[in-house]
Amino acid sequence: MEENILQLRSVVISYPQRSWFFKRKKNATCAVEGISFFLPRGRILGIVGESGSGKSTLLKAIVKFIPIQKGNMIIDDSDVTFISQKEFFPYRRKIQIIPQDFCDTFNPKMSVAEILAEPLDIHFPRLSAKEKNARIVELLESVGLEDALLRRLPSELSGGQRQRLSIARGLAVNPEILICDEIVNACDLYTQKQILSLLTALSREKNIAILFVSHNIAVVAHFCHEILIVRHGRILETGTPYGVCSNPRHPYTQLLIDSIPQIEGEKIDVLHGSGRDSYA
Repeated sequence: MEENILQLRSVVISYPQRSWFFKRKKNATCAVEGISFFLPRGRILGIVGESGSGKSTLLKAIVKFIPIQKGNMIIDDSDVTFISQKEFFPYRRKIQIIPQDFCDTFNPKMSVAEILAEPLDIHFPRLSAKEKNARIVELLESVGLEDALLRRLPSELSGGQRQRLSIARGLAVNPEILICDEIVNACDLYTQKQILSLLTALSREKNIAILFVSHNIAVVAHFCHEILIVRHGRILETGTPYGVCSNPRHPYTQLLIDSIPQIEGEKIDVLHGSGRDSYA
């Protein structure tokens, strides 16, 4: 039986609204309404939905950037729903996020080596300089980058190299869960395939659980073991990529499939290789 590293149970997240007059509170806007799922170790779960569907809100709650109002979040059999930021700090080594706007998270004045050293300094302050340097080189190699890039600034890297650097930074503390928020949207098809192949290999070799969020159902269907279709903060449909895409039960899922772009008049085959490690 697969061990679940992350579980969400009937999670509700809302944003309080205020009126401009007298700063009175208005009714809260519910961004996530009763979402539940589990994520086993070494598996890749895809969350698909349009902009405003609640995907990013859910991710922010998982990494404790915003609070959960109702429900439960369980990491490694521990309920972490309402613990403080200080109590959650040890779990930040278990769960790392690669944000959609990853380039904006790099300090433009820091070198590649300094960017990778930062999380090591925070979570492993007792590492010697020799151990830290060895770990940095190891991280670069794990994402297919050469150590000749160590002294370069982010602006001196290509888009694909910056994306790989972002993944390397996320792997620095040996996480058990890696959250990927729309990370291949701005990539060309060749770079996209490279990144997804890399993530597939990392999941297999290091038994990392990956939560992969995208609005592109074709990418998710070829990359993930299971899919959640989300809209207006609710799960509409869930299942294996092949099951969801071959027999969609909800009209919105069919709409997502129908929106897959065509190449030379032919629609990309969303079912070919879906859920079967197409990026291996």
